[in-house]
Amino acid sequence: MSYLGVDLGTGGCRCVVVNDEGEIEAEASAPFNSINQSMIAGRSEQSAYDWIQAFEICLDKIFSFRLKENIKAISIDGTSGTVLPVSPEGEALANAMMHNDMRASEEAKLCQNVFDGDCSPTFALPKILWMQKNLSLPDNTLFLHSSDFLFAWLAGTVEIPTDFTNAMKTGVDLECESWRQHEIIDSLHLPKIIPPGQSFDVVCKSHQRKWGINQEIILVSGATDSNAAFYASGACKLGDWASTIGTTLAVKGLSAERITDKEGRIYCHKHPDGIWLPGGASNAGAEIIRQKFSGREQQIEESLKKSDLSVKGFIYPSVRLGERLPLADKDFKPFQTIQDSTDELLYLACLEGIAYTEKMVFDLLHQLGANTGGELFAMGGTTQSILGLQTRADVHQKCIHIPAHPNSAFGAAILAAAGYRNQTVGETSKAMVQVVREIEPRCNFDDYYASKYLGFKDLCLSN
Repeated sequence: MSYLGVDLGTGGCRCVVVNDEGEIEAEASAPFNSINQSMIAGRSEQSAYDWIQAFEICLDKIFSFRLKENIKAISIDGTSGTVLPVSPEGEALANAMMHNDMRASEEAKLCQNVFDGDCSPTFALPKILWMQKNLSLPDNTLFLHSSDFLFAWLAGTVEIPTDFTNAMKTGVDLECESWRQHEIIDSLHLPKIIPPGQSFDVVCKSHQRKWGINQEIILVSGATDSNAAFYASGACKLGDWASTIGTTLAVKGLSAERITDKEGRIYCHKHPDGIWLPGGASNAGAEIIRQKFSGREQQIEESLKKSDLSVKGFIYPSVRLGERLPLADKDFKPFQTIQDSTDELLYLACLEGIAYTEKMVFDLLHQLGANTGGELFAMGGTTQSILGLQTRADVHQKCIHIPAHPNSAFGAAILAAAGYRNQTVGETSKAMVQVVREIEPRCNFDDYYASKYLGFKDLCLSN
């Protein structure tokens, strides 16, 4: 049996067909005609019909394969906070306001108490209020997240639920997995809320006929793109964490308890299995490596293989003022204490700085009550750096696991499989995620990095 995972991203649509063993059997992608249909600063819009067009291109390819008869379920992820107005007949009444649209600043102020004092213009709820105020919409207008719009199109009806990860920025009470009780939310036409990975409908007959599908394909609730990517990480037990290091550093992990942080460094999603998903994002990451060594990373790493260098000093791996995690400090200044050094030493210092920052994040999570004793799964572009992975394993003194397909589309396929099999998402992830590489820590580096880490941490706290 196979499952179709769909990632509705910012620039296009990607589909993957994954079997029970976690092997990709087919994939397709298509870009959107226009990334942003508004040229006004602070506005970010897309046409929902661009989404459908790209989705249809992908489905034409996917359903041209003989394996289409094996596809049992579909799930879709989308960008968090993207929302659009829709008629009861399923027609998009205006462009979608994208996840990074900033025009609903005044409406965000009105929604502060809905979100316990923390509401951004990028949230879906203030965008809905903005559309009600500024667009000529009928009273019976529905408001759908991006992935829900594609689900409605597949089902042939707008009478579908949304999942609680997409609903997080629209006003969900995660404890109850239902809409918050508030007059603003009560006044809106909002769908029922269900967990990601729950089946709720089937592909409608007209679409079955169009693609020559002879069996019922169920629709399974999706998630936001970052949550979907987490499901593809391999982290599936309490205390497991996924750490993504690309331009910046982001972590998510599994906790029995909801983790809160009065300084706002940590947020907490909910996992479909009823447990909690604390995490956070830093300004630190691999962007500094691209700026300093663009195109020369592999050459430098090859050179470092032939040397036995040690770094005397530190680099905080960020290129901008301010920090979110592990420090909440808008005035934090990234530092470099290395003078007159070679490219090799500077590169190594950046790798160490990334690992030390990551360790500070996990130390903070532990202090806030999170279980950090499980396995660590690494994702993002930096997994191509064996030296970077080894440095992180040595700093953490923990094995680092690299999943085969750590992307949102694969995570959506896991949700599809979970819904079809009537399994938990954790069980399905464990069965389908393949680990392709494991980096063991070198025990003889334990004291070396432990001492250096304390020096790095002291510099951060005194900055």
